[in-house]
Amino acid sequence: MPLNKYQKLCYRWFGRIAEKKVSDKLNRDLEAAHITIRGGAYLSCAWFNSIMSYVISLCISVFFLIILFPMLGITVEILMLILFLIFPAIIGAITYFVYLQLPSSRAKMRAKKIEVNLPYALNFISAMSSAGVTPTEIFKSLSKQDIYGEIKEEASWIYRDVVLLGTDILTAIKNNIERTPSQKFKEFLQGTVVTVTSGGSLKSYFMTKAEQYMQENRQAQKQLLESLGIMAESYVTAAVAGILLIMIVIPLMMIINGDISQLNFMYVFIFLIVPLIHSGFAFVIKSMSQGV
Repeated sequence: MPLNKYQKLCYRWFGRIAEKKVSDKLNRDLEAAHITIRGGAYLSCAWFNSIMSYVISLCISVFFLIILFPMLGITVEILMLILFLIFPAIIGAITYFVYLQLPSSRAKMRAKKIEVNLPYALNFISAMSSAGVTPTEIFKSLSKQDIYGEIKEEASWIYRDVVLLGTDILTAIKNNIERTPSQKFKEFLQGTVVTVTSGGSLKSYFMTKAEQYMQENRQAQKQLLESLGIMAESYVTAAVAGILLIMIVIPLMMIINGDISQLNFMYVFIFLIVPLIHSGFAFVIKSMSQGV
């Protein structure tokens, strides 16, 4: 995929150095994440954006220190000055770290999506194989099925290697083994290569793997439901009953003692702690549900 104007600008400035500094891990992560840009160009963009983040943050800090604070009559102490000077460097470092972690994070997300749809895609593959369809045509048909999500993209890359690059189907599958982020899909493709090279029956292999992954998927769904049941009980106890108890007991103690010193704590509890508790439960439940 050709670079856009912004990426070309970044590569023109840092391309030569970036090509020497790019790691094999970054190249693998970019392929696994299906980010269609070379490692050198991606690293150039990361450097350029990190520098821009630093410069913009520095300008904002200078604006606050030199213009805004004097206008408002705010005295700038040494600690505040140090914090405002360190802030741009922190923003630049965070930007660079995010850029480096983005391909790996996106690859892991793709792996989860592949493994969620894998049992159902294997049923499709085994049905096609039972009808006597060749592996090349199976992956061609799979690459047109939007319902299977990221597996469609994996099949598209395999079929692309066969049609555009002129490789045979086994070589295309081996190439995809190297770049797919899903361990389960990688094992399935490795088994396909072994079955073909050893003269085994692809039909039997596909049907066996489909049944295996469907069984594993049912077990994962069952474990998820049990975990969600435990989380529901914990939520009712901690985030509902516990909060109501605190919101009743503390005001009663304040009325009985005639002491309103704990009123500030109630404000903090209601507007900060309670939302954090609910957000924490929501984040945990979302994290549990992503892989199934």
